Amino acid sequence: MDIAYYPGCSLHGIAREYGHSVRRICHRLGIHLADVEDWNCCGATAAHSLDRELALGLSARNLSSVNRMNLGRVVTPCAGCFSRMKGCSHELSKSKELRKEMERRIGAPLAELPEVSHLLQLLVEGVGMKGLADAVSRPLKGMKLAAYYGCLTTRPRAVARFDDSEQPVSMDRILQAMGADTVRWSHKAECCGGAFAASQTDIVVDLGGQVLEAARQAGAHALVVACPMCQINLDSRQQAIEEAHGVRYNLPILYFTQLMGMAYGFSSRQMGLDRMLVSPRPLLRQAGLE
Repeated sequence: MDIAYYPGCSLHGIAREYGHSVRRICHRLGIHLADVEDWNCCGATAAHSLDRELALGLSARNLSSVNRMNLGRVVTPCAGCFSRMKGCSHELSKSKELRKEMERRIGAPLAELPEVSHLLQLLVEGVGMKGLADAVSRPLKGMKLAAYYGCLTTRPRAVARFDDSEQPVSMDRILQAMGADTVRWSHKAECCGGAFAASQTDIVVDLGGQVLEAARQAGAHALVVACPMCQINLDSRQQAIEEAHGVRYNLPILYFTQLMGMAYGFSSRQMGLDRMLVSPRPLLRQAGLE
């Protein structure tokens, strides 16, 4: 399966481990990721808050680059990138005037708009549960995981058009196919405060604390994410949240692709699990994966 691939800025920086794990599990599943040539930042999270046309133009340029690849679909692992590009495609499809203005601004045609998918959607719809499960060599037995989608992956419903916007299940199904158990919990699609990570940390401590507490009460051994902002937020702020709430969470914040890679026989180092601030090693040892 050949598909256009938009990694986004985070996967070249703070979320390198996510990028490495994505490429390895996709290769194992027979998915060829063709990088979008000369891609640019999608503008998340600041651009769309400051200048609507700039934000649309950034994503429109990426969509036009995908068109030149003649693959018809682009996938991204980042919830923020998915939200910006899918939102841009949605707006351009509704307005010929806006589309023409964007064509003028970026100097490229937008007559055809590629389908934009999050990696979760590609795996569930393009590979399927049987294909995902058949590649497992080391089931994640004994792991109780909280699948955390955050606020962007499935919202707004009319734009994302994937999974349930309030009670999504795609990541749960993938983790279950890897042999893990997923918990039922209240905050799987709530915001962690990522947009305020640098400007208003008190909001992060509050919202992030709610997410961690909900996962703890549900009996989760770890949180599993599909968004670099959620990962870095809940991982790097966890100590501050613990100090503010007087609770020891010690919950690893892992990318779903890292756990897929472990189930597929890759090492923890290959999956970048040594880069996590809250160490997952006790969990891996308990599950017989280290």
